[in-house]
Amino acid sequence: MTITIVTAENRRLYPAIVYSLEDKEQKNPIFDIDDIFDLLYKSQNILVISTQFDQYGKELKIFNGELGKSDIKALFSAKDIKAGNELDCVMTLSEAAKKWGLSNGSTIRKSIERGKFEQDEIKQAGDVWITTYSAMERVFGSIKNEENAYVIYDDFECVYLTKMYYQYCNLGYIRDINSAYYNKILKDYEEKYQYVKGIFENALRAIRNNEKVIIKKSRNNKVREILTTEGEFFLYLNTFHSRRNMAPEMLNRLMEELKAIRK
Repeated sequence: MTITIVTAENRRLYPAIVYSLEDKEQKNPIFDIDDIFDLLYKSQNILVISTQFDQYGKELKIFNGELGKSDIKALFSAKDIKAGNELDCVMTLSEAAKKWGLSNGSTIRKSIERGKFEQDEIKQAGDVWITTYSAMERVFGSIKNEENAYVIYDDFECVYLTKMYYQYCNLGYIRDINSAYYNKILKDYEEKYQYVKGIFENALRAIRNNEKVIIKKSRNNKVREILTTEGEFFLYLNTFHSRRNMAPEMLNRLMEELKAIRK
């Protein structure tokens, strides 16, 4: 179970590991969201250890500390979302309004009040409502100016990158057995890496030209994520390690080379 926490300062803690303060040795993480809320509403703090990002998607130092109810704006887990949706498809109403070109989250809230959303498409997490890309697309239709956006299909991410990840992981093993074959695989791997890098270079340039980058599901052409800022773009890349789409060394190289591209 993966937990996301949005703090009162708009920092996003993900993936968050939560413990009660009584668990001094941190042996029993709390995965049930109701148990966490139970502690918070009893005016008890929770201990959280998590990767941390600011509101623009920039990664900050690891968060390791206590949080109380007043410190948390929203808290939700994968089970809060309709089966088949991924955690990174979840967003607050204000985030959804920005991506769909609506004035503010109140437009979406009115649609909720009118019953336009299904019960499993929205949820109140603390003081904030959250929804998904698929729900927004169903209720409000395609995003504006989609024809001008740069689209990446998730078969590229899930199939191509995963194959590349396993090839990279096997390089050390192959090198010890057959150096000639190792050099051949290494060359093939480098060609694949440059292809991957080219995809994301184009995406980065699109964002810098004030265009959207849309991540879509190839099997049904549904929007999975929309990236509009460099912060969101690099946050999206950061998730590749946890999904095992890219080895850490490979991801670090890609991030450094992309960040080095001049504006």
